[in-house]
Amino acid sequence: MNLISYKILVVEDSDDLRENIVSLLELNDYQVIFAENGYDGLQLAIQQMPDLIIADRMMPVMEGTQMLQEIRNNSVTSNIPLIFLTAKSSTSDIRDGMNYGADDYLTKPFEAPELLKAVKTRLEKKSKTDEKFEKVYKNISQSIPHELRTPLVSLQGFSNIIIDEIETIDRETIKDMMIMIKNASIRLHRTIEKFILFTEAELMLKDKKNYSSLSSGLTHIDKTTFEILIADKIKSTETNHTFNINVKDCQVKIWNEHFKVIFNEIIDNAIKFSYPNKPIEIYSKDDKSSYILVIKNYGRGMSEDEIKNSAPFIQHNRSYYEQQGNGLGLAITQRIADFYDVKLEIHSEKDSCLEVVLLFRKAEQLNTYTKFSEQNFLSN
Repeated sequence: MNLISYKILVVEDSDDLRENIVSLLELNDYQVIFAENGYDGLQLAIQQMPDLIIADRMMPVMEGTQMLQEIRNNSVTSNIPLIFLTAKSSTSDIRDGMNYGADDYLTKPFEAPELLKAVKTRLEKKSKTDEKFEKVYKNISQSIPHELRTPLVSLQGFSNIIIDEIETIDRETIKDMMIMIKNASIRLHRTIEKFILFTEAELMLKDKKNYSSLSSGLTHIDKTTFEILIADKIKSTETNHTFNINVKDCQVKIWNEHFKVIFNEIIDNAIKFSYPNKPIEIYSKDDKSSYILVIKNYGRGMSEDEIKNSAPFIQHNRSYYEQQGNGLGLAITQRIADFYDVKLEIHSEKDSCLEVVLLFRKAEQLNTYTKFSEQNFLSN
């Protein structure tokens, strides 16, 4: 018996098969709604928001593939998993169905246990994904007030002082306050940008099919790549850290802008949590299938528990540091890495150093890549 009552939409034009599927699902404690063609199925999907759709591929009025395209293109229904039922059993037909965005594919005729297993698998996967994102958005909702309140208080406070006491404040004091207002507005802008970036990364990870074109992106990286990024970072942060770069050339499977995001977020954290004047090391390792990038900083590091519990908005002890941050960097990095199947590891020695290790998939083709250029990065 299902502890959670899932709602399943069955879209099938064969009366006998539709009735059999509905009866089977209801006997297994699922809520079932049904339609006889793709058009009616699409309307029910939008209106009822089922947890899963089981649909025939060949139907009157609107075929299953067209219905699925409409479902995937609708932001309300785009994440609903769908199982195709079809009499077409060739590999090309199955691949074609999956390319439309189907999550599973059952060939007619099929046995009841086969259908129930596919249903259970898809619902369990959806449940885990929903739990994950519910936790993430709970963290966001709890953190937004604090992360936005701090710079807003500074903006309002200094603005009110200037307005109320403009006649008695000297020019130097006003100038200092204006600098503080500027810094608070920059921090507020960066915080909002990070929330937007985090949300985009969540959507990419949750809805990989609609972002599939990004996953084919290739980026050529070499020493110049990192020199350009570091020059931009030194300019924007005025850091006093030195950067030791020792990397090999390689082409990896990630869109260049997302590589830039990952690298910048990790470098931001390396700068924030490094002891003053300590170097930050960037070096690569190589094996047959992976390009291994290591970014190492010398500071307080993280304990095993801190690494294990790293999540959005978890802030670690900052007693050694004055820099402020909202803890989103690692969360953004992890989600983009997950989208591209980039493995991310954190190794640390407490009160000594911290290494972030990224394992990128190498690209097989070397003729179609997006190469970093000084114009691309320094203009941003």
